[in-house]
Amino acid sequence: MALSDLLQRLRPAGAPGAAAPVAVPAEEEDAAAAELAPVFAALEPVVAECEAIRSSVQQTVSDELAQARRDAEAMVADALSRAPAERAAAAARIHRSGDAAADALRAQADTTAARLRAEGGRRLAELTDLVMANLRAGLAGADDRPKVP
Repeated sequence: MALSDLLQRLRPAGAPGAAAPVAVPAEEEDAAAAELAPVFAALEPVVAECEAIRSSVQQTVSDELAQARRDAEAMVADALSRAPAERAAAAARIHRSGDAAADALRAQADTTAARLRAEGGRRLAELTDLVMANLRAGLAGADDRPKVP
């Protein structure tokens, strides 16, 4: 296509409103195809190279995906084989924790029981003395009996 033909297609249009011929004439389809044929011919090796790259990448992705699936299956199998031992270890930790809590609670209960026994022994002596004083006062006929504190 000659340069003058290209410039003819881009000639300026008339002022708005005035009757004038169309600014860009209709182009022939064959002329456009003929104009672009060398461009597409030059791109054919690039398109072929892109297709080769795409198929290579697709094969690589397929291989890596298969390897990832095998790795995941191996991880799951390993986890399933270790699960009983892990459960047993967790149960043992919980049992030891429970034993420690029970020991702490038992020690607290022993301390409370010892305190109550000591207080009970002291109160028992006081109440025994009070009962004996009331019995003596009752036997003696006295109306002023000691009161329970």
